[in-house]
Amino acid sequence: MPYGHVACCQMLFDLVVFEGVDELDVVGPLEVLRRAGALGADLVARLCARTAEELVTGAFGVPFRPEAVFVPGEAGVVVVPGGGWVARAEVGAWAEAKRGEWPKLLAEAAGAGSVLAGVCTGSMLLAHAGVLAGKRATTHHDALGDLAALGVEAVSQRVVDAGEVLTSGGVTSGIDLALWLVSRYFGESLAGVVAEGLEYPWSPTGALEALGA
Repeated sequence: MPYGHVACCQMLFDLVVFEGVDELDVVGPLEVLRRAGALGADLVARLCARTAEELVTGAFGVPFRPEAVFVPGEAGVVVVPGGGWVARAEVGAWAEAKRGEWPKLLAEAAGAGSVLAGVCTGSMLLAHAGVLAGKRATTHHDALGDLAALGVEAVSQRVVDAGEVLTSGGVTSGIDLALWLVSRYFGESLAGVVAEGLEYPWSPTGALEALGA
């Protein structure tokens, strides 16, 4: 398949990557989604950078090779990881929020109809994009105060589904978020099979409890 190409009938999930991104924020959801695809879900999950990059280096030195340049509105769902926020690191979500390009692109994606899903402090990028104002949302526990300061109803939950925008808590919650996305779009049964394959303790009932349903 050509670089960046997706068949018209497949649901596209773009996973954002940038310098200093937390590796597990990316890899957890990516494996869940690609396992779901291998089991029959009609989806494509790919890594996207803001510009054409050969490699993007994560917070702990793991290199990612982006598969496409991010285009607002192209994906049905955009998964936004975090990294480096609490430490105010020179690279990572904090730096990207200050730079402003990613928040602008994410706001454009929301306006074009994409569902946005934040992992850990990726939720802070969504907040800076203006898509969480007045909504219930979550993030890493050490950043909940920052989230509330931006006019968000910050809650300490594993996953929060607010319809067109979803958020999840700390680093490993990206797995829960991706399983919820699989359940939401492709059925609880498939999400359960993916979780079983990962030997990950997840259930539809548990997911609903995490959502405060």
